[in-house]
Amino acid sequence: MADEQTEDIVSEIYEAAVVPELWPAVLQKLADRTDGALASLFVLNNGGMKFVGTPEAERLISDYVALGRPDYNSRFAARLAIKENGFHDDVDIFPDASYAHDPFYVDFLYPRGYGWVAGNCIRPPTGEVASLSIERKRTRGAFEREIIDALNSLEPHIGRASLLAIRLGLERARAMAELMQKLGLPAAVLREGGALMAANELFAELIPSLAQDRRDRLHICDAHADALFVDALAGSGRKRRTAVNSIPVAMREGRQPAILHLLPICGAANDIFSQASSLLVVTPVDRGAVPDADLLQGLFDLTPAEARVARGIGAAQSVDALAEALGISRETVRTQLKAVLSKTGLSRQQELVSLLAGKAFHSS
Repeated sequence: MADEQTEDIVSEIYEAAVVPELWPAVLQKLADRTDGALASLFVLNNGGMKFVGTPEAERLISDYVALGRPDYNSRFAARLAIKENGFHDDVDIFPDASYAHDPFYVDFLYPRGYGWVAGNCIRPPTGEVASLSIERKRTRGAFEREIIDALNSLEPHIGRASLLAIRLGLERARAMAELMQKLGLPAAVLREGGALMAANELFAELIPSLAQDRRDRLHICDAHADALFVDALAGSGRKRRTAVNSIPVAMREGRQPAILHLLPICGAANDIFSQASSLLVVTPVDRGAVPDADLLQGLFDLTPAEARVARGIGAAQSVDALAEALGISRETVRTQLKAVLSKTGLSRQQELVSLLAGKAFHSS
């Protein structure tokens, strides 16, 4: 990889830190310029792991996940044990050349045509561990030392971009909670497993009467609601997180009955460096005001037309009434409603009404 090629990819690495959707393209460029077959980026935090990769990396990782053996990858564990910064190849990771007889190589990588890696470990001060890996076909041979050196020249930039992305993720979480505050709703952003990451002032006022912020996770004071909350958190960790869970909390002295809505955070808001996993929104059961279209648009990344439809549906208007009021066809309203449901993680029209107006519902 020539010096000029190394230099022109630096700006793209920083851009990907801000626009997470660009990571696959950056990784593909790194793979192409090092004569690699694929590239991937893993981030470990709070016991969870996220990754992004080139299309070929996605396929290989899917094959690995299908094995159901998370500790099978001896290479990754050995690389984590290396304390020196920089990119390392298989000989660095296994100085005794034991990789040639390692089951992960012999039974998984070699049959698929792979077997040579250049990878690193980045440890930001925030506690995460990131690892960028480029994989070559076995027939191509190991990475040349000049390639490793060129990748090492990128490592400081990858580390700084990682830290930038982590800090931006925290800011996005805070902004999300504050946007719910503008809607008049208590809300908290949770990490994988339910630990509190950010909360607005309205939610903070509900601690400890409604919930307790403990080290392991947020705990709901009502035992029945907490059991449902734990089940909902387990569901939110699946790869396809699309269900919104609504949890009723019974009234008790000093506390009004409420509905907890646990919404999965998907897309760019849940990029590889973000610790945000779900948004917890609290609505009292007697709440009747529907948020205006502008706030709905910003909260759920809706188009202006979708936001108007969402507000109308939230106010219990029928599809026919909305079509007439907006001067569009019923089919257009239905198409926009389908887009709204998809972006909000809901499956039924009534669930949208419930979420926006604070009524109780249960998602399937």
